[in-house]
Amino acid sequence: MHPSGLREAKKAATRKALARAVLRLSIRDGIEHVTIDAVAAEANVSVRTFHNYFGGKEDALLHFVDSLLDSVIERSEARPAGESFWCSVRTALIETATSLDVGEPAEIVALLRLLDTDPALTARTRDIDLDQTFEARLAQLYDRRGQRADAMYPHLVVHTAITTARVALEYFVARSERAAHASGGSMPPVLSTVLESAFDQMSAGLGRPVPLLNDLADASHKEP
Repeated sequence: MHPSGLREAKKAATRKALARAVLRLSIRDGIEHVTIDAVAAEANVSVRTFHNYFGGKEDALLHFVDSLLDSVIERSEARPAGESFWCSVRTALIETATSLDVGEPAEIVALLRLLDTDPALTARTRDIDLDQTFEARLAQLYDRRGQRADAMYPHLVVHTAITTARVALEYFVARSERAAHASGGSMPPVLSTVLESAFDQMSAGLGRPVPLLNDLADASHKEP
């Protein structure tokens, strides 16, 4: 790899490590109690290094969100041209959620909950106009996948898929935590299976549960 490429890769790795450090500490202590000193110590860098990358802890968390969106968009764009838009977005979200590069499922779930509930984080998303930035990037995705940005369909696909992935991740994390605390060696669910079954359900409609979704529910209620 060219030296400049190595430098950029190292910067990206440092940025990701700092963002994940902020998230880990936010999960443990609450975001309001997280200090930049603590983040720097967690990531094994100096406070000055942190400020070289981010203006504050909220910016670090929003970088995490940004990297998730980047992954979904890039993976969607890489799908075969003849594939349906729904299948492309579905595959991209599943690949992103199961990728070791983006973080643990529990971290992603915690991040999404922080976005919903933390006033400072919500205010920061407004300050940088994050919603408009996301919509602009999604519009580019629609165009590259042959979808009209002014039509309802691509918006419905993307936002339904994101909600489906989030519900599946929350289900997985909750069941995994239950299995970890159960006696008798209860087995946690498999993340890819949970995600696939959730998307199968959405593809089939919500009139009745698909068999695999029933199987997952039954397994979660079995006595160890």
